[in-house]
Amino acid sequence: MKMRRGLSTNGLVVSVILAVGAGLWMLFGGGENTGSKGGFSGELYEVVVGSFDIKVPTSGELAAENQISIHNHLESGATIIELVGEGTHVQVGDVLLRLNDEKIRDDIRNSELNVTAATNNLQSARSSLSISEKKRDSELAVKQLAIDLATLALRAWQDGEVVARRQDLALAVQTADKNYQRLLKKYESSVELYKQEFLSKDELDQDEIALLNAEATLKKARLDVDVYENYTHLQNKQKKESDLQQAVDEHERAVDRLASEITSSQSNINAKENQLLSHQEKLEKQQEQLEKCVVLSPAGGMVVYSSSMNRRGEEKETLAVGKNLYRNELLMTIPDTSNMIASVKVNEALSGLIEVGQRATVICDAFPDHTYGGEVLSVGVLAEGGGWRDPNRRDYTVEIKLIDTFGTPLKPSMRCSAEIFVATISDTLIVPIHSIHRDAGVVWVWVQRDGGFSQQEITIGQFSDLFASISSGLVAGDVVLLREPTPGQVVSRLPRGNGD
Repeated sequence: MKMRRGLSTNGLVVSVILAVGAGLWMLFGGGENTGSKGGFSGELYEVVVGSFDIKVPTSGELAAENQISIHNHLESGATIIELVGEGTHVQVGDVLLRLNDEKIRDDIRNSELNVTAATNNLQSARSSLSISEKKRDSELAVKQLAIDLATLALRAWQDGEVVARRQDLALAVQTADKNYQRLLKKYESSVELYKQEFLSKDELDQDEIALLNAEATLKKARLDVDVYENYTHLQNKQKKESDLQQAVDEHERAVDRLASEITSSQSNINAKENQLLSHQEKLEKQQEQLEKCVVLSPAGGMVVYSSSMNRRGEEKETLAVGKNLYRNELLMTIPDTSNMIASVKVNEALSGLIEVGQRATVICDAFPDHTYGGEVLSVGVLAEGGGWRDPNRRDYTVEIKLIDTFGTPLKPSMRCSAEIFVATISDTLIVPIHSIHRDAGVVWVWVQRDGGFSQQEITIGQFSDLFASISSGLVAGDVVLLREPTPGQVVSRLPRGNGD
């Protein structure tokens, strides 16, 4: 047999003997001995070759292998207005409870109004953006037109007005110069003619006056060229270029200003979209909360209130109509009573004997005439303390799956006892555990000899709560006493110190 957690078979003999001392009634009339010879006879037992089961007795309570917990999922204001009765067997979709939904419905109506208002605000913001974009396009088109016109005006002035003006001024200079040269020659000729007295003084003066006027006209024409090139042309050039630059600058300012307006409008749209999304999410959440006001059974089973599952003895208000609930409060469970397990405690000294898959038998206190077969489903990983009543006690939780309940109406939390079959010992000498004595490390039995009883040292092997296998010290056919003999019945004892 496999031993775990350092459990010693021989070291466990005394504790087992003491633990089962209350079971002496089983020693008379049978037991687990399957030998074909000998056996019990009053207070005597004939040692035989037989077999017995090693079992670990334990106790605990029933539980459903699968169960669903029902919690309150309303965030606030949860008040029960309808409740299924505890112990009711429900099917999938049956109403377990209803919660007051008046406030949630009012909140939904307000949220619907908020969603409508937020939708209108978003549409208005989008319309404003569209108007702003059209305004931007129109205004920028005007600003671009101003740039184009200023550019054309500059080119027209450079390629037209400047050329024509320079041609006019050059023509005026050439004309004035020609006229001046003609009149100069005429005046010089008139002076010669006057000297020869072919012209009068008055005619000479007229020719001189005409020459002076022509000279003045030539100087003015040349001055006009200088003034135009040095002043008028530069002034007009700066004016045309300035008009173009101002148009470009105005366009850039308009681009920045209108982009800022568009960005502001887009930000406003984003804010309105977030506001609408927030109201929609709030509405969806409230609608989900409304759905959670009616709690339907997700599976078939029996309803058990949370107040009935109190394990620590605290006072807990019973679930009832009108009770106010807090968020995530456990309300009830729906265990699947068609698949039950026995949750039992095994002392850590014996827990090493338990393994998954071992067979077991279970008896419920409520149905003592029924014995249910089972199989070890799991063994706890950590030991649990015995509490203030027994702080040194350590137990492991073992779950036993009931194989067949034969339609018995079992319920969770029913008290039960169980026996876990650890191993079967076959073809070995066996004696009742109650016939074994131990003192100072020596194990012995009282063997029938010479009309009385003698102490016989033995070595035991594996044992159960009723029988132990004998490795040495006895042979088949020996008869052992199941109690302490009277002084007159004692024939011999072991040497002093070996059992006395």
